[in-house]
Amino acid sequence: MIDLIKRMFGVPAPAPRRAATPTVEPTLSFGAAGDRFVRIASLDFFGQYRRSPDGRWLLAWRDSNDAATHGGYRSSGPGRFYLFEGDRLAAQGRAERPNDGEVANNGSFVINDWLFGDGLKGVFRAYRADGSIIVERAFTANLLNNGIADDGGMAVCQTCNAPGPDGSLLVIFDLESGHEIAGWVPESGWAASYAFPAEGRIQLRYGNGQAYDYAVDGRFLDRNQWMDAQARSDNVHVLHNLLRGSALSPALSATIIASVDRTLAGSEFNPAERPLALKVRGLCQEALGNLRGALSDYEEAIALDAKIGLKRKAAELRRRLT
Repeated sequence: MIDLIKRMFGVPAPAPRRAATPTVEPTLSFGAAGDRFVRIASLDFFGQYRRSPDGRWLLAWRDSNDAATHGGYRSSGPGRFYLFEGDRLAAQGRAERPNDGEVANNGSFVINDWLFGDGLKGVFRAYRADGSIIVERAFTANLLNNGIADDGGMAVCQTCNAPGPDGSLLVIFDLESGHEIAGWVPESGWAASYAFPAEGRIQLRYGNGQAYDYAVDGRFLDRNQWMDAQARSDNVHVLHNLLRGSALSPALSATIIASVDRTLAGSEFNPAERPLALKVRGLCQEALGNLRGALSDYEEAIALDAKIGLKRKAAELRRRLT
């Protein structure tokens, strides 16, 4: 948990060694279905793994020293990673703290190196199937996750919150040319995984089943669908954030009002969030021209929380109504 907090709220790293030429043909043993760990007895290895979409390749990594006595946050003792094609060991290598491995159908793979010690930092690396590096990018922010296209042509990584230009940044790489091609902050927030459904597009996928397409240059292609989904949320903070960055169309305002009404009537609603909920509903009512309803919401919100930021709006509505 401490390690996760360091990553979320947190320098270039030394260049990694090229993956060594494999000399053994190890046997892999797996746990129960759904288990994401693999044991390789001949290599004295136990760690996480991912398979390529076609099942041909397997990437395994361990964020601990070779003796497995120090894992996670530490100041020394680099981890290891292995790439297999079927049962054949195709490549192996080291990184300070390898995590978040993903592998494509051509054997290209990506790893986030969380690096030793304190501070906001991380290195994203993409490798060919022989273990040679395609691209390496150091960040002054902790790394959240990454992804690679099924065909190995493109890759992406997402950083965590951090001051400076690397904070919350989604960076896209062309693995055919070995170049970084774009970096931007996704309006829909951090995704759980990524896909590349068509040329020039990246799809951000979320744990709730929602997925939204962006152009690789950062244009939000599915913004209307995302806004509609946000407007139906029962989280008043989500609704409030949506108002701050969006023009209030009549349809959007009506959808948000219905969401606030439903949330306020819910048995699990937190009364401490009532002022914010009233503010959100009032702003939408004002956008729809229902000035008296908006003023009523503003006045109740102010009575509950004088610092809610509505005194000027309420005074302006009183002037307009008289």
